[in-house]
Amino acid sequence: MSGAGSTPRYVVLDGSDGCGKSTQAARLTDRLRTAGREVDHVREPGSTRFGERIREILLDPATGDLDPLSEVLAFSAARRELLQSAIAPALAAGRWVVSERCFASTWVYQCVAAGRDDLGAAFRRVTEDVHRDLRPDVLVVLDLDDDTRETRLRAAGAPDRIEARGAEFQARVRRGFVELATPGHWIQEFLVGRVRVADAGGSADDVAARVWSLAGPDAEVHRAVSS
Repeated sequence: MSGAGSTPRYVVLDGSDGCGKSTQAARLTDRLRTAGREVDHVREPGSTRFGERIREILLDPATGDLDPLSEVLAFSAARRELLQSAIAPALAAGRWVVSERCFASTWVYQCVAAGRDDLGAAFRRVTEDVHRDLRPDVLVVLDLDDDTRETRLRAAGAPDRIEARGAEFQARVRRGFVELATPGHWIQEFLVGRVRVADAGGSADDVAARVWSLAGPDAEVHRAVSS
C-alpha cells in the first residue's frame, strides 16, 4: 500500500549508540498519537519478559566477552519473541509500532563492527526465519558524526557492555549503518528498499522533523513482503 496514512506501520529507528534513537522514538510515538494513531513503542532487545532478561545479560559489563555468534543468536531469539508476542498482534489490531533497533543492529554490531563477516550467511538465514513475512515497513537510520557521538556517550555516564567497546568500534558501527543503506546491500533487498537515512545532528526538533518526513503517515512507504 502506498500513501495510506491510516494503515498501521512497523517503523524502526536505528543507528549507532548516542544517535538519539530513544528520544526520537518517543517523539515519533507522541506525534503519531497526537495525529490520532494508536501506537506501541518497543525496543530491541526488550519489551517482553524474555527480551528484557536477555537485554540485561547482553548489556551488563559483568557478562564479559561473548562469541559474536552467541550474541547473534541471543539477539535473534529476543527479536523473534518480540515479533510474535508484541509486534504482530499490534499490527493485526490496527496499531502502529515504533521500534528502537531491529535486525540491522545485530548485523552491524555483531558481524560488521566485530570483524566477523564469516557470520553473514548464518545471520541472514536466522533473520529470514525470525522475520518471515513480518518485516519493517521503514527503517530510519539516524546517522551521527563521530565527534558528536563520542561527546554524547561521554555525557551519558557509565557505558554498557557494548558501548564500552570504544571509539574505533563505534566508528565501524557507523560505517556499517551507512553501508547497509547503499543500493545492492542485502538489507536493502530484504526490506525492498525501505531503508532511509536521517541526519541525527542538530536539535532534537530538527531531527524529529526529518524522521516524521521519512516515517510519518504521509511518507511514501510500501508494506514489506517476503522476497
